Amino acid sequence: MVNTIVVGVDGSADSRRAVDWAGQLAEQTGARVVAVHAVGMLEHELGDPGGAHLRPQLDAWTAALDRLGADQVERRLVGAEPVGAISDVVAGCGSGVVVVVGTRGAGARGAARLGSTSLRLAEGCRCPVVIVPDPDERS
Repeated sequence: MVNTIVVGVDGSADSRRAVDWAGQLAEQTGARVVAVHAVGMLEHELGDPGGAHLRPQLDAWTAALDRLGADQVERRLVGAEPVGAISDVVAGCGSGVVVVVGTRGAGARGAARLGSTSLRLAEGCRCPVVIVPDPDERS
């Protein structure tokens, strides 16, 4: 049974597809969605280690979740690298957790099919991980 869907968000097209997919799963299962954005070193240098200035962006990146009930959606800015941020949230969610991410994030480079975050989560996460593919990418 799916109780919580943790979706990684970074504003990329792949992450928007992951948010949409997570929202659809939440509608079908009644699970709550926790959207997570990793706040990086740049925010520390800007004097905003909590990333408060990113809140409007996070809200915009996850607007597709607004169709769910307010008690069904949580948006978090987490001070850590992406895998650590998602893993920390998962650890606090109990059982019935599913992680949803896109294939590659905003910082993706090269021709790799999977970015480092999605690959590391698939290899090391202790719960199911859904990697939402780009439907336009050819095999």
